Amino acid sequence: MTDTATTDVTPQPKRLGLLAQFAGPDELIAAAEKVTDAGYQKVEAYSPFAVIGIDEALKAKKTQLPWLVFCMGLTGCLVGITMQCYMNGVEGSWWLSGYDYLISGKPSFSIPAFIPVTFELTILLSAFGAFFGMLAFNQLPKLFNPLLRSDRFAEVTTDGFFLLVDAKDGKYAEAETEAFLTSVGATAVETVDEVVTGYALPAGIHLVGASVATAALLVPLYLWMTSSTTTSLPRITLFKDMENQAKYKAQRPSTLFADGRAARPPIDGTVARGSGKDDVELYYGVKPESNLVGAFGGGDLQFASFNGDGPVKATLVAEGDEADSAAEPAEAAADAAPAEMEEKDWVTEFPKSLKISSQLMDRGQQRFNIHCAACHGLTGAGDGLVTQRALGLQQGTWVQPTSLHAEAVVTQPVGRIFNTITNGIRKMPGYKEHITPEDRWAIVLYLQALQRSQNASADDLPADKRRELSTLK
Repeated sequence: MTDTATTDVTPQPKRLGLLAQFAGPDELIAAAEKVTDAGYQKVEAYSPFAVIGIDEALKAKKTQLPWLVFCMGLTGCLVGITMQCYMNGVEGSWWLSGYDYLISGKPSFSIPAFIPVTFELTILLSAFGAFFGMLAFNQLPKLFNPLLRSDRFAEVTTDGFFLLVDAKDGKYAEAETEAFLTSVGATAVETVDEVVTGYALPAGIHLVGASVATAALLVPLYLWMTSSTTTSLPRITLFKDMENQAKYKAQRPSTLFADGRAARPPIDGTVARGSGKDDVELYYGVKPESNLVGAFGGGDLQFASFNGDGPVKATLVAEGDEADSAAEPAEAAADAAPAEMEEKDWVTEFPKSLKISSQLMDRGQQRFNIHCAACHGLTGAGDGLVTQRALGLQQGTWVQPTSLHAEAVVTQPVGRIFNTITNGIRKMPGYKEHITPEDRWAIVLYLQALQRSQNASADDLPADKRRELSTLK
């Protein structure tokens, strides 16, 4: 006869610790101090609200989260700089090579240009470190806590104050620890066990999980397989209007036009912008002979008229320096005068193709009041409404326009004044895109009238006016 013994395979619950309840927050703090002073280290407090002083009573260790955030931010900074240095400055024949992208002659390794991406990666990794580090240090997410099985612990959301001594503490001994908690003022002490069901995960869930994981791999495996093969099927496009745009690119063939080209030739009679300006006096304010190839200063002036970012800017800076030096002693101005004559050959008379008339003067006054008076003022003294407002704010960022009656401006050739209106000077922008050449010359004519009005002599008056003045006492 054979005896059959039955074996209970249900796992035994694991002791989590001892939970002690106290009457109030003061009793909780006092008990926490006594428990930690007695040598217990793994002690946690629970209360319905934040209790000031509980961290010191528990001798809680400082969190390591700031150090984690710092390390993650430093990692993001190094990754950002290294990634950009490699992708933008290292080029080779190997796989995943960078591309030495030259931008306006700037160095491939440019820290100022790398700052935006580096800053963003630093902030991104710091945020990730703070968020996921908080979850890890707090052992979250935790879907269930064994303390929630205690009916007494439910009072922690209203007026319950508890201390939990972890069973993993080195000084933990259930009987002695329970007696000690009672001695420090606990109103109730109970044991807390981890939840043990004794049931394994059903086999059906394992099967479903394996099936879902396998199905999730099908899409990336398919993409990997098709990335290196050819197919007769059309490609899958998520954003058709962006990937396949109805447009032609330069130098590409086209079946739409008879010549087979996508780029269209210029229409017959088309005039290129900037062409047809043979009258250099009218359009550039310089003498015709200065525009000849090899002539004195000519090539730069003609090229500058088609490329405002070229020599004109250097010329304008020099003009600004010369205008500022007008206030220096006469000896320095005399030394600078020959150099100025050697560098520039502005016209001193109005272009022959321009008819000087009262109508042109009136046109110049109208254009001056529209474009110039806002800053320079109606009289050209540099006291326009914009200037008055800027000076009233006293922000230190406004430079008052030079008076048009200053000697440095009055003595300038008309061609140079025309060039200043065209291309600007210092903080004054150029107006060649807003004012036609004829209107610019009209403004120059009116400006001369303004200057003459402040330096007029008796000879400038009509004869009858001079006779009237002579009779005055």
